[in-house]
Amino acid sequence: MLEGETSILIGTWNWTETYAVTNHCDPDSLWKYQLIDFAQTDKNFSLEFFEEGKVIFYNNDAILWKERIVFESENTVKNAPYNYHYVILLNNNSNDKMDVWVGQDSLLLNDFPKDTDDNCSEMFNHFIRQ
Repeated sequence: MLEGETSILIGTWNWTETYAVTNHCDPDSLWKYQLIDFAQTDKNFSLEFFEEGKVIFYNNDAILWKERIVFESENTVKNAPYNYHYVILLNNNSNDKMDVWVGQDSLLLNDFPKDTDDNCSEMFNHFIRQ
């Protein structure tokens, strides 16, 4: 159940942009940042958290996947616009984790859709509350 501080997740969140960060494994190279926003693609990602402790991921209103969520860790942060950082286990699988930073109207998700990054790149995805 999403209750207490975790209830801030409940609702639909629409994707606005992604920062793809590459080359961070190479100590002799600068990190490369690439901005991908909804105006540059035909993809329209969203996610919906339910009070029952489930999340559904969508692409153009089609379900990509639906999972039960279990919180591995919960932390209060003071890094506007985010108030909380959660590590979520999808279907209680410790090998399938999601890092989520959330505030009242902003959500940052690492690795969405899941498993999109490799060892030397990261995807930071920004969502706003619908």
